[in-house]
Amino acid sequence: MKYEITSNSSSAVVLKDGAMLTSLKKDGTEYLWQGNAKYWAGQAPVCFPIVGVLPEGRALAFGKEVKMKRHGVARINPFELEAQCKNSVTFLQKSSDATREQFPFDYELRIKYTINGDTVTNEYIVKNTGQEKLPFVIGGHPAFNCPLMKGEKFEDYTVTFDKNITTACLRPDHETGLVDVRKRYEVMNGGNTLSLRHDLFEKNDALIFENVEAKSATLLGKNGKGIRIEYQDMNNLLIWSAVGKAPFVALEPWTGISSCSDENEVFENKRGMTVLAPFEEASFKFKMTMI
Repeated sequence: MKYEITSNSSSAVVLKDGAMLTSLKKDGTEYLWQGNAKYWAGQAPVCFPIVGVLPEGRALAFGKEVKMKRHGVARINPFELEAQCKNSVTFLQKSSDATREQFPFDYELRIKYTINGDTVTNEYIVKNTGQEKLPFVIGGHPAFNCPLMKGEKFEDYTVTFDKNITTACLRPDHETGLVDVRKRYEVMNGGNTLSLRHDLFEKNDALIFENVEAKSATLLGKNGKGIRIEYQDMNNLLIWSAVGKAPFVALEPWTGISSCSDENEVFENKRGMTVLAPFEEASFKFKMTMI
């Protein structure tokens, strides 16, 4: 089932399945990647309680085994509609036997989308509903059409941060999804603008800007159209496109990153981990503005 929220000439559509965005439109132009199995069938999955992967899909969280595939359990388990009005919609996922089989903790995950003007705010609200500590990371994975306008090509686009990037980025392995922290990749040369090229993503996977000081990034084409993403609550931003010259770019705000070569099997010690006490709650937001 789909739910549309609107504001002036802009709209967003959210699927109940996965509480996932499936459309972002302004003045009739579709900004969100519409999915194509040739490149990537996804669009904007929510990653929880991991982002990326665990080594061999396993870890120990406060002594209990977790077994999760890429990006965790939220995107593959049911949500229910909790609230809806003209410009916002909220979905709720509660831990279940199915989620506990992979991630043996109790939680409530609310995902709220609100549109004001041309800006959609994504809010993730996580509550520990159990008697034990709840460890997790969370992140968004929205992908955007690139090129966006007719007559443009992928290479006409840039991603510009609001601050210079002075630390070389990390990258996950294409096959395993794991990050070797001994390898860093200089793509920004101390500046704030990345010129997009397909070959950035053919041999290596996503660009991981870890603990990035910049808190907004703007994807913009030669015709001045694009997306600005603001991620004050997230420590990391990933930029990714699929192999095979895929016509999209994903801008992914994450609180953590995929498992790294210098980490052990202890889940709660992984980078960016949030740990909630019983019945504690935390909220994380990021914004997407259609330009």
